[in-house]
Amino acid sequence: MNSLQRVQAVLAGQQPDRVPVCLHNFLMASHEAGIPLEKYLTDPDAAARAHLHAVEKYGYDSICLDLDTTMIAEAMGAKRDCAPNEPGHLAAPAIHSLAEAHRLQPVNPERDGRIPVILEAVRILVKKVGHEIAIRGNADQCAFSLASLLRGMEDFLMELATEPDHPGIRALLDVAHQSHLAVHRALKNAGAHFTSCGDSPAGPDLLSPQLFQRFARPYEERLVRELDWPVLIHICGDTTKILDQLSQYPACAFELDYKTDAHRAKSTVGQNHILFGNIDPSGVLARGTAAEVRAKTRDLIAIWKPGGRFILNAGCAVPANTPPANLHALIQTAHEVGRYE
Repeated sequence: MNSLQRVQAVLAGQQPDRVPVCLHNFLMASHEAGIPLEKYLTDPDAAARAHLHAVEKYGYDSICLDLDTTMIAEAMGAKRDCAPNEPGHLAAPAIHSLAEAHRLQPVNPERDGRIPVILEAVRILVKKVGHEIAIRGNADQCAFSLASLLRGMEDFLMELATEPDHPGIRALLDVAHQSHLAVHRALKNAGAHFTSCGDSPAGPDLLSPQLFQRFARPYEERLVRELDWPVLIHICGDTTKILDQLSQYPACAFELDYKTDAHRAKSTVGQNHILFGNIDPSGVLARGTAAEVRAKTRDLIAIWKPGGRFILNAGCAVPANTPPANLHALIQTAHEVGRYE
């Protein structure tokens, strides 16, 4: 199997020749290629060059093409700021009250904001390596996360607690879902082999399982149902408390953060869904030794490898200052102990 075939086998629920590796490494890829992050985030040629340099250096199986978590919110009117060599953050929301939610319009991915940048970068990568390496298009953010960015995180979470039946909440989530869905479809039309998204503030570290079930879960499940290809959902933090809920979703993939109990994830979500992850990106990959990376990778492969529904990755984005030796250690370990009989 080549890398693309290996990843496609897992996404189809089949057993590959070995555990594939997908790295969420846009920060490190940009840094190692000598491309300023501001250029990577706005120039499709630069973004493609960064990932081509990284995949040639490390030899992993799937490129994760990501800009940053502000991409869709910015395209919908939120104000973005970007410090030198840092991913963007939102300086101001798109709306200042739930009553304004009806004014928002779904994005046009081919025209609005920086979304055309990621689409063109996908097209470039597909032409260069798409017949050998899987291309993952990251459509950040999912409906709940996008709604929180459009309204402002603190205000939105407070309104969920104090005004959960406000009609503006549903209006905001609906338009966020429509925009998010459109970006997934545009990425697939551009040639991405599969798509992914983040719903970071939806996890138990910020949101109770009850509020997750009411306001985030319906839109995640709706996304899975409305797309006719494998989609990957990432939720930051410790998702152990909502694993039972995730296990009830239609067939899809989950990229779980390192705080989530790996054994519990395998016994619940991992029975009928695909697991991505979940090596600690900061404490182990960026600040650990190569020996520690190898040990953690072996442990995770032992737990998640059986059955074949597993793609090795960090639990979240790989920091820019990660030692190259640690990435080599992760990938070499997957090659050594990740083979299926």
